Amino acid sequence: MNLTVGRPIRIFALVAVVAAVGGLAMLMMKPKHSSSPPVAASKPTTPARVTAPAAPTRRTHVATKPVGAAKKAPTSPAVRPAPKPVAKAAPVGANGLPSAIDAAFAKHRIVVVSVFDPQSSTDAISYSEAKAGAEDARVGFVGISLLDSPVAAALTSSLPGGGLLPAPGVLVYRKPGTLVQRIDGFADRDVVAQAAASGATAPPVTGP
Repeated sequence: MNLTVGRPIRIFALVAVVAAVGGLAMLMMKPKHSSSPPVAASKPTTPARVTAPAAPTRRTHVATKPVGAAKKAPTSPAVRPAPKPVAKAAPVGANGLPSAIDAAFAKHRIVVVSVFDPQSSTDAISYSEAKAGAEDARVGFVGISLLDSPVAAALTSSLPGGGLLPAPGVLVYRKPGTLVQRIDGFADRDVVAQAAASGATAPPVTGP
């Protein structure tokens, strides 16, 4: 039996073959999937913001007074004892002379005494010369003011034979209290020094 294939059938068969070949080619060209799962890209993490620690606040300690605190009773001032009166040195020593002259005998055998009025300029010069003469003779020196009544009175009463003090003047005493030289009026340092030097051997003065 002779079967004759029609033209349409051949065209359809050709199309089917082309389609089959094309499908096979597409299957071969399709990429194969990897068996391992894809790694997802991680987003960059933002670094945490570091906050500087806050400066410690300075606390001021305020002293509080307790409520209802008992008040201290005012203390009375301490009573001080009354000062004791200071005993004044006697104007007259054991030898009958003013205490200043008596004290000078503790260091010197001969003592030069200058009698002066502090209100007189001439007496001031006489005082300076008498002091300088005593220093030259290396003897003791005492100044007696005529305005110092207790001391001047004690010196006047000790003068042998009575009389008044020279104003100005110089008296030279030898230990323990003997008057050996008397100069009335002004005397310079050389005269005073000579009188003091001779006082060690001079006889006592017996009158004014």
